[in-house]
Amino acid sequence: MSREVEIQCLGYSVKADVYDGNSGNVTLMLIGWTSEKKKYAKFAEAIEKQLGDTVVVLDYSGHGVSPFTIDEVSPAENFVEVIRTFDWIERELNPSELSVIGTSYGSFMATQLTKYREFDRIILRVPALYEPKNFYTKWADYDHDEGLRYRTETQDLVNHPLLKRAKVFKGKSLVVLHENDERCPLNSTQAFIDAFDAESWTWPDLVHGFASSGISLEEEQAYYKKIIDWMKR
Repeated sequence: MSREVEIQCLGYSVKADVYDGNSGNVTLMLIGWTSEKKKYAKFAEAIEKQLGDTVVVLDYSGHGVSPFTIDEVSPAENFVEVIRTFDWIERELNPSELSVIGTSYGSFMATQLTKYREFDRIILRVPALYEPKNFYTKWADYDHDEGLRYRTETQDLVNHPLLKRAKVFKGKSLVVLHENDERCPLNSTQAFIDAFDAESWTWPDLVHGFASSGISLEEEQAYYKKIIDWMKR
């Protein structure tokens, strides 16, 4: 079971689900673009039960039950909300260890977070990379076709400013890839592995999202367990 909390931002608040564990450790879960926190309940519950972590799953503004529509916000605004949520965790939950799991757009946010905050583990699932010029672009004005071309055709993604500074991260890192990912192709996700000098594994046959992959409940549970087993180490 989870409880919903409000994270105060400048003139508004965003909402997060908290799954209360008993280990003293906390995992912050950063969702994919246009997704919502309730879709991550099974993963959050698995972490809480198997690790004892308290898990915090954030709906950025424009997502789920948080305010505004997606077209009204930019990645920069969502990132400020991530920072405020991280600081709320440190203030209210006082974690012994803090892990951050990002999925797709959430991995982009998690990687940004390494510049401004320290934590113990970063897990990047099918990480998405966006051109620096679009960090302040509202989603209403974002060219998704151009963004996909950038990930697919750019040969030197590891020199993206976000990834160039990733080596300052001192914690453990894992990158999870999907073999047939059509949105974040392997050349772009490899750039995250190189930047963090991360451990990695590739799940066979999956495309970017679970829903499009037709993954079974048993396969989904095995997928979560593999990440959780890595977090136990």
